[in-house]
Amino acid sequence: MQTNGTGKTLTAFTILNVIKRRKLYFLIPMLLLTAGAAIFAFRLPARFRAHALVAVEPVIPQHYVNLRADATATASVQDQLRSIRETLFSRPLLETAISEFRLYDIPQNGVPETAIENMKSKIEIQVEGPDSFYLGFEGDNPQQVMQVANRLAQLFVEGTSHLRGQQVQQATTFLDAEADRLRKQLSDQEQREKNYKQRAVDELPANLPDNLKLVENLQAQVQNKTDKIAEDQARRSALVEEIKSLEKQAGLGNPSQTTERFATAATVEDLRIKLAQLKTRYTPKHPEITRTEKEIRDLEAVRTPAGPVRGEPSPARMRYFDLKAELASIDQRLKSYQQDRASLISEMQSYQRRIRTSPEHEMVLAQLTRDSTTTRSQYEAILTKQQEARLDQQLQKGNKGITFKVVEPAALPSAPYSPKRSRIILLGFLASLGVGVMAVLFAEQTDSSFHTIEDVQDFTNLPVLSAIPAIPARLPAPRLSQNGSHAKLSESLKADGATPAGIHDFQKHRVAVLSNPQSLPSEQYGILALKVRQWITQNGAQVLVVTSAASGEGKSLTAVNLSLALSRSMDGRVLLLDGDLRRPQVHESLELKTKEGFSDLLLRPEGDVNRYVSRVGNLYVMPGGTEVANPVSLLASRRTSEVLARLRKEFRFIVMDSPPIMPVADAHIFAGLADGVVIIVRARQTRRELFQRAVESLSASNALGLVLNDVQFGDTRYAYAYHYQQRKTVTGSAVSS
Repeated sequence: MQTNGTGKTLTAFTILNVIKRRKLYFLIPMLLLTAGAAIFAFRLPARFRAHALVAVEPVIPQHYVNLRADATATASVQDQLRSIRETLFSRPLLETAISEFRLYDIPQNGVPETAIENMKSKIEIQVEGPDSFYLGFEGDNPQQVMQVANRLAQLFVEGTSHLRGQQVQQATTFLDAEADRLRKQLSDQEQREKNYKQRAVDELPANLPDNLKLVENLQAQVQNKTDKIAEDQARRSALVEEIKSLEKQAGLGNPSQTTERFATAATVEDLRIKLAQLKTRYTPKHPEITRTEKEIRDLEAVRTPAGPVRGEPSPARMRYFDLKAELASIDQRLKSYQQDRASLISEMQSYQRRIRTSPEHEMVLAQLTRDSTTTRSQYEAILTKQQEARLDQQLQKGNKGITFKVVEPAALPSAPYSPKRSRIILLGFLASLGVGVMAVLFAEQTDSSFHTIEDVQDFTNLPVLSAIPAIPARLPAPRLSQNGSHAKLSESLKADGATPAGIHDFQKHRVAVLSNPQSLPSEQYGILALKVRQWITQNGAQVLVVTSAASGEGKSLTAVNLSLALSRSMDGRVLLLDGDLRRPQVHESLELKTKEGFSDLLLRPEGDVNRYVSRVGNLYVMPGGTEVANPVSLLASRRTSEVLARLRKEFRFIVMDSPPIMPVADAHIFAGLADGVVIIVRARQTRRELFQRAVESLSASNALGLVLNDVQFGDTRYAYAYHYQQRKTVTGSAVSS
């Protein structure tokens, strides 16, 4: 025997059946919560609310006033709702209303804060239109509610004018101070901008084009100086080479020798060259020319150790001294060019620095300009508001400003607005539906019992031999008396050996095969008997054990009804053997008075079998017998198999009512001695885990199948198939073991 252990699945059909089957889980929360909501709704005190319509009454053209402090005059009620609440919820106004109507117990030290907050919670402001709103008040006294609402509206109208005057005065003071601050700030910003321009006058963005042109000119001058320096350096290099060549050719290479031999000649020659140059620049009477001629004459008179100075220098010597003079002139010019170029580069770098810093100064000036522009705009706006505030202040002094007025006073409430009892009851009902559905689903998910044949087939591989519906403990009176069926049933029972008084007992014990043979349960037991007969024919079996996982699942009732159905349809004697030596019930179901039975036969196996057998119609019944101290040892002895062997010879077929599988070992012993085992499962009671444990514990290879007891066919999709039989029979309450 195997079980697949699959769980239950929920579909729309099964959910409807679950709600139908567990209607108490659904109805009880629904009734309790709905009743609780109704009680709660009717216990709530009635609350009344009155509304007074307040509207804006402008008497000044709107274009004259455009000030934040005067927002109540120009903006819609929705925009000025905050100022309305501030006025209406001001403490002086609320204290006045509380004191006049004695709404709360006021101590000597004044109205407490809790009373003020409670008063605020009872006031309602509801915008009606762009220029009007409803001022409401709620309470439990309709007359008081109306009076308080009208008084609050009146106090609001009076307080609004005074408050607006204060607001205008405060706005004027604020605007004056703000104007002075902005004026000073604007002056500081303009002075700061002016000082900055003076400090960076040469580096301002306006001078950028001029600076760029100056840089270009300086770059050209630097390049010109660089070119001249290059030319002079090239000329100098050539002069140096030529001087070196002359020094080698004319013996001028040794300066000391030249100085020693030709010192005087060189000096004279130099002076003559110098004199020639001076004459080209000055007149003959120039002091410099006169001085040079005198020096020449003095030197010519002097003789050197080598002899007198020669009169004229050689051409090479003249060329040498010319080159030396030109070289000195080039060196002086190069030095001048380099100084000029360095000065130009320094000046160019200064202008370049001005160009680089120009964007930074531009950003700073832009920020300073923006700040001053913003401040100037604010200052101009403040000046405009100052003028408007002064105008409004003059209008307020003349009582010509914009005010509120009560357009429609509050009326006496005709009915309470709260509580909404029907709404509360409806919400309670809807909540109860949800709780009921959740309770049903929770109960169904936590219930692991079987309900339909499909549940059993999805859980185990054992075949379902029959599904027995609930058997009523009492049949309706019209059914028993219709067409003389009661008399026929009595005669049948008499023929079977039962007294007419036993009819009601059979009904009470739900022996449907005897009490109501035409009922649906009786027909199902007939189908079960048919399948057992087929099994007998195919296997030649003689002993069938009827057991269950636990007690209270209808195994004894199934054994009794199956035995009665077999006794009517089989050739040969059928024996119903009560093998439950601990709690025998077969004799009670059939109202047998005998006290001896199966246990007595086991104790005295050599005795006559017929002594312990009673008869109910064609059925032979052996009760459980007297109580024994240790049934397991008695059943496990060899005499049990010997007694069953004797009974196999005496009877064609034996149906044995066995104890449950789980609590005791009796069913395990009977399963080994019998030819087949039928397991009884009771719908809505047998737990899946218990059934699985029982099947695994029994581990009988000769299991014929199982019978599902106490089935409600109305919970299945094929319930219509049983309507034909139900029109002839009334089915009712659950089966009891």
